[in-house]
Amino acid sequence: FQIPRLRDYHHCMARKAINASHPGLKPALDAGLQPRAAEHLLAFYDEPHRYYHNRVHIREMLDAALKHELKLSAAQTFAVLAHDAVYVPGAQRGDNETLSAQLMRVYAPKVDIAVLDAAFAIIIDTTDHVPRHTESTAVLDLDLMRLGAAPDDFERYSWEVFGEQRPLIAVDDYLAAWQFFDDKRAQFFQTLMTRPAIFHLAPMRGAYERACHINLGQTI
Repeated sequence: FQIPRLRDYHHCMARKAINASHPGLKPALDAGLQPRAAEHLLAFYDEPHRYYHNRVHIREMLDAALKHELKLSAAQTFAVLAHDAVYVPGAQRGDNETLSAQLMRVYAPKVDIAVLDAAFAIIIDTTDHVPRHTESTAVLDLDLMRLGAAPDDFERYSWEVFGEQRPLIAVDDYLAAWQFFDDKRAQFFQTLMTRPAIFHLAPMRGAYERACHINLGQTI
């Protein structure tokens, strides 16, 4: 059993950096988000404890939206950009999402309030990945698409999330800590597996649903 070197993931992040020029951010920029403000929001994803919730995650979501021709609205684009801007491992459920949504407002003071309200609602829906608003479905699908990655990539993503949670697990043995983490996330995976479909949009179901069920089934 080989434990991956998490420090290598930061080199991967550097190779896949995203900035305000990414074409997927155009709807937000067209709605009034300033490029410098977009860069400030992206800078939050560079915090050293982020092995998973970093710029790579945001870039992959935007890349996938373009690949699958989802045509995100301005509100959806804002939600993708800002949904993990605040990420404190171990925070009370919903706190990270609420603070991320509030932070988005700070960096977009001249954007139409209706756009920001819609983006706020989408970000809140990422707390439990239940779409309570029509526009949430695409963002939730993009946020979960790594669960439908190839097996090797799924394993790497799992270790990245574990790397963020490891300091919170008061178990000295690394593999025992992993087992504790694995048992906890299995609860979320089991909830997803009870749904008629994990992904809401047809292009996302076609691309990720089967692989997601295989990955989660082998985990739980």
